[in-house]
Amino acid sequence: MAIKTISPSQVNFKPESLRDAAYQGAHAGDTLASCARYLRDVQPDILDKGITTENKAQLVEGWQVKYNEMHSGDTYMIIEEKYIPVEAGKKAPDNVPTALFTVGVAMSMTSQEFGKLKSIDAGKHSIIGKWRERFSKFCSDQLNGMLAILKKDEAEALRIANGGQPRTRATLDFVETLEKHLEELSKQRKNKAARGDTTTPDEVKWKAACEGFKKALG
Repeated sequence: MAIKTISPSQVNFKPESLRDAAYQGAHAGDTLASCARYLRDVQPDILDKGITTENKAQLVEGWQVKYNEMHSGDTYMIIEEKYIPVEAGKKAPDNVPTALFTVGVAMSMTSQEFGKLKSIDAGKHSIIGKWRERFSKFCSDQLNGMLAILKKDEAEALRIANGGQPRTRATLDFVETLEKHLEELSKQRKNKAARGDTTTPDEVKWKAACEGFKKALG
């Protein structure tokens, strides 16, 4: 499904007064809250079980479009197998090969491909690594912002259900936390195996490892 992108004038919005900033900021907050609640509609158990791999992948696709609007890319000259950044507003000489790095380029590589790149082209690996790290933090910040809204909503719902008194969610004990992490790792193993990750254990071996781990803990 296509993404409804926002016009450049909205993306580059600049308030004309503090009143304008207050109004537009509050409007942006409403939009984020609506998106967070839509995420909860899609996955009602997100606060208990964490976001699924499939749902996070869809969110990352959307965040990548936004990140690309914010950071269109960096051009590098390739001189004697070294990557030299081209200064903003300038152009590389016509006879010098160049490479354009974007978030799309960085995230098009699987984790396995990215890992192998270090021994093939260390300079390229370093540049792409910085892109991946910055984008990963951007995604983490966006998801945490949405989850914070959902946690606030839940706390308010619990407060009302408790007759107006504040009430917190039950904290998982260690065993419950372990089960939750193993369940998520099982999903990741399945997805990585489907994508051809050769470091992923097969299902039989993985199940045996999980059972052995639980047995060792008693």
